[in-house]
Amino acid sequence: MASRYSLVRGSDRSQGSVFLLALVALISLLILGTSLVDSAMQGVRRAAQDRRHTESAGLAESGVDMALCKLYEDYDSINSTLTATGTYSSSFTLPQGTVNYTVTAPYSGIADTCMIVSDAVTWANKHVKVRALASYRRDVARIFEGAIFSNSPLTLNGAGAVYPDSDGNGGQIYARGNVTFNGTSFTMTSDGAIFTSGTTNWVPPQVPATHVHQRIAPVPMPVIDLDYYRSIATTTYNSDKKFTSADMVGLSGVIFVDGDVTMSGNYSGQALIVATGNVKITGNVTAGDLEHDAIAIITTKSVKIAGGATVHGLVYSHNVTQDATTTTSGNVVVEGALIADAVTTNGGITITYRDVWSGLPLPGTGKTQWAQISWEEHYL
Repeated sequence: MASRYSLVRGSDRSQGSVFLLALVALISLLILGTSLVDSAMQGVRRAAQDRRHTESAGLAESGVDMALCKLYEDYDSINSTLTATGTYSSSFTLPQGTVNYTVTAPYSGIADTCMIVSDAVTWANKHVKVRALASYRRDVARIFEGAIFSNSPLTLNGAGAVYPDSDGNGGQIYARGNVTFNGTSFTMTSDGAIFTSGTTNWVPPQVPATHVHQRIAPVPMPVIDLDYYRSIATTTYNSDKKFTSADMVGLSGVIFVDGDVTMSGNYSGQALIVATGNVKITGNVTAGDLEHDAIAIITTKSVKIAGGATVHGLVYSHNVTQDATTTTSGNVVVEGALIADAVTTNGGITITYRDVWSGLPLPGTGKTQWAQISWEEHYL
């Protein structure tokens, strides 16, 4: 009896130990699970906060852009107001929130300078103030000196490449905000460079560390003056225009389209095509002579480049009050440059910088414009 009793007691102790271990393991898993859920929730909150900060900063930046546009075009008699009082104030409301901005000129008594303070409050009650100093310049066209220029955060999806021209110029990427490479299959060269007002999550191994410039002041985009281009146009279309190879032989001067543009085919000559509407590149747009022929396409609306297309030329989309985007699909090849308020690449993209459009009247050349020389952002 004593031995049977001892056996039963030993079995009870064994079962009790197993139960205790299981209970400890369950409590540990619950603690771990709670910690993981808490970490995930913190990540979601941080992502939402970052998104709201980006949205509020973009809203405040639009106030600076609006002030620069008014200075450029002398809207609302801004220049006479500044001459008389030294300050000009205004505001506007967008779906994202409200912006109040003030221009003071001259800044600290320095001729041909001004200070712009833009105060933005978003629908989520995020408050950002931007303070920018600007100067009066004849040429603010340096944004056309690089392969990709995005006036907002830039994400490069899939494999791709950015190459300079034969002289080693232009193989650079710029973004107003963070640069994000989705993957590590993007190729650049030792002449390449990355410029960003934010940070970059990766650098192609070919790019020297000295060519990576983060947290720099934003670079201004020249205003597209539609009235100016209409006045100097050599050819004008008063409705939507479809360009094919037959329409693009011996292009010359400024071609103004008051409407949407659709393009596909071969071309020769040099021309600036200005559209008031959207631009769709539905197939290859290629030059007969890459060394001499060139097209520059500019619009205040969007540009869409079809999947697999090859484009020989410059694409520029910019608008002061809303983003003018350039979107590529599939594996697009560009011999020239892509410049937009927002550049979106859905698939791989290969750009080889090429500048043969320097003789064309691009925005920011030939007409004096205010350009930013310093930039500060304050999250309030």
